[in-house]
Amino acid sequence: MKSLFRIFNQTIVKEYYRQNAVFVFAVLMFAFGFLRATEHITIIKNTLRHPSLLALAFAVWALHALKVTLFTLRLLESRQNEFLYHARLYPAIQRFVAFCGLQLSLIQLTFLYALAMLKFGIEEQNWQAVVYIILFNVFLVVAGAVIYEYRIQRPNAAQVRNRAVWSFFAGYTTPPYLFFIRYLFAKQPVLLLLTKLFACLVLMGVCNLYPTDDYDERLLALGGLFAAAGHTVICQQYLEFENRFMNITRNLPLSNWQRLFQFGLSYFILLIPEFVVVLRNLPNEVNYGFSLILIIFLWSIVCLNHHVQYINGISYDAFMQRVFFAGVLYLVLIMFRVPLFLMALVNTTTAVLVFRKHYFRSEFNP
Repeated sequence: MKSLFRIFNQTIVKEYYRQNAVFVFAVLMFAFGFLRATEHITIIKNTLRHPSLLALAFAVWALHALKVTLFTLRLLESRQNEFLYHARLYPAIQRFVAFCGLQLSLIQLTFLYALAMLKFGIEEQNWQAVVYIILFNVFLVVAGAVIYEYRIQRPNAAQVRNRAVWSFFAGYTTPPYLFFIRYLFAKQPVLLLLTKLFACLVLMGVCNLYPTDDYDERLLALGGLFAAAGHTVICQQYLEFENRFMNITRNLPLSNWQRLFQFGLSYFILLIPEFVVVLRNLPNEVNYGFSLILIIFLWSIVCLNHHVQYINGISYDAFMQRVFFAGVLYLVLIMFRVPLFLMALVNTTTAVLVFRKHYFRSEFNP
């Protein structure tokens, strides 16, 4: 059993945290960068006392568990991980326990917060909430293990499902700038949903936090930065989508500006929910001109994040380190009141230059 879990840990758990490092970092920065310890304690205690808030927390945990479960299923479907189906050679009980350990390792982001809630629930002797939290986390772990066990016994189920999904869309004509968005809805709906939820909640949070204290527009800029950072996985998926389905577009007679326009329009459409949230929740003290600049700033970071991934010769770990330090640089520039419009202009110019230099030279690694 230990050897099987070690295999799962090396092939799935490490890969999940490697691909979602920026997402985890953005969540931690938002949770512990904006909120103090006393505020976290207040939130936890109120959640334990009000069933509706506890149900909302359960819904967030369930969405996160669904995200990691679909990520694992996607890895099981990949050709390089077909050897994992040999897990069927292990006894059923050992395999199921290993799957439980795998799921528990993947939901650490919410599980550790659940442990903190259990601590305060026990201190306040709110045994009903404690039991609900324990049972729900056990359910998330066991449900994930059951799904993995079901899939490991049916290695060809993914191909059948994919044919059914794509046959549904076969009768519709899609413009080029919607290819990737259609792919996300068909293949990565949970990733798309969680990314949108995270970004929209961050923006909604900073917009509602703005009037409560002596904040200035830098708070909204930080919200835009964290929302843009949450789209890093989406940008990586765009590159994977191009690699698997759209390599032929490099041979089409399109100018660089036409290609850049399609990429930019795709991301603009993807960011419409964030734009709506900003405009609907904009504080009265902030004018609409700044909201437009904030939207452009968010869009420019996402586009730059996409285009710099065309640069070859950089390992994934080195790339993620650069993304991290770039985020720190943006944070410093915002705190020193560097105009967002200037940063957006630099981002867009850099993205165009990187695209023109590296797009046709880049080599995708499946």
